[in-house]
Amino acid sequence: MKQLFFMLMLLIAFNASAQNKLSITGKVTGEGQKPIAGATIFIGGTQFATATNADGRFEITVPNAGSYHLLVNMLGYSPAGKDVMLRDKPIDLAINLIVKPIQLHPVNIGADKNWAKNYAIFKKEFLGNTINAGGCTILNPEVIYFSTREGQLYADADDFLIIENHKLGYRIKYLLQTFRHKINTINTAYNGDAVFEELPGTGKQKKEWVKNRLDTYQGSMMHFFRAVFSKTVMENGFIVKQVYLLNGNKHYDEQPVNFDELAFPLDTSFVSFRFTHLDITYNPKKVARLLKRSNKLAKKDKAVVENLLLSKKPPSYESELLLPLKNEAIVDARGSVPSGYLTTFFVIGDWINKRVGDQLPFEYRPYINTSSP
Repeated sequence: MKQLFFMLMLLIAFNASAQNKLSITGKVTGEGQKPIAGATIFIGGTQFATATNADGRFEITVPNAGSYHLLVNMLGYSPAGKDVMLRDKPIDLAINLIVKPIQLHPVNIGADKNWAKNYAIFKKEFLGNTINAGGCTILNPEVIYFSTREGQLYADADDFLIIENHKLGYRIKYLLQTFRHKINTINTAYNGDAVFEELPGTGKQKKEWVKNRLDTYQGSMMHFFRAVFSKTVMENGFIVKQVYLLNGNKHYDEQPVNFDELAFPLDTSFVSFRFTHLDITYNPKKVARLLKRSNKLAKKDKAVVENLLLSKKPPSYESELLLPLKNEAIVDARGSVPSGYLTTFFVIGDWINKRVGDQLPFEYRPYINTSSP
């Protein structure tokens, strides 16, 4: 049996935007500007991580320009974060860590009869309630501490949460910043950063992970924003319409959005994305039918149609995306935005239900794996 590997066409104009590798360097210090050795340095949502040397210095090399959220973590200190916009030259940072106040937590597991109940709520709201989330295991739940007040469950952790996602094939180290859940509701807010490692696996497992990652990627926020960057939103299977609120009622434009009017190149590495209220549907087969109906279908569009028809996703994936507080979002070729999706956009719909169990690293590149006899 011969395997054929195809890159999923027009998902991202990655090669066009790729530049020479760029470095993020820096020095981490503590009290009295003394260098800190052994601090963990990582870029949120990626597989890039390192540690400081004896002089407190570090270096991380990334393959492309873009927006990166750099995190520094060291036991005994409060985590520090830096938003870095890499364009055409390396950057050097000076990061000073502040000593973390000592917090005395009660012994939770076993001693606290409510711990198991709170942990079950936390796992569902933090990991999600999807097939991928069901394949996740938190290896060190003992670092999580819970408290309740005013009808809300709060969680914090003394160290990275170590999560193994056996559906997607990643080990995730998650630095939890905040977690808050209103008890007996669906209202949950959490914030933090993850670094990914590939899990070891058999050939059969790795083949399954390739399939599951592609299924997870298609129709995701990462997929959508990569398509926004390359202005190939419809070619990637999304139908996007502008929504207006008139007299309290929603009104939808009949025609799909022209992204030339919403996404404006700032340079070769970033676009400015400006909108008010969008209705987004991921339905590649419907897009293929719409393109087929177009008069004088161009040769490249025929290839796009064939590619869209290869999607194995369910018929539709719908969400709404709002940007109520900012005039623009800066998007890079990886589909990343500074400070993260959920702190930049107000999201209603299926996207908000995708939690840590459905996260992919920004290094992920989709391809379709087919076989023929």
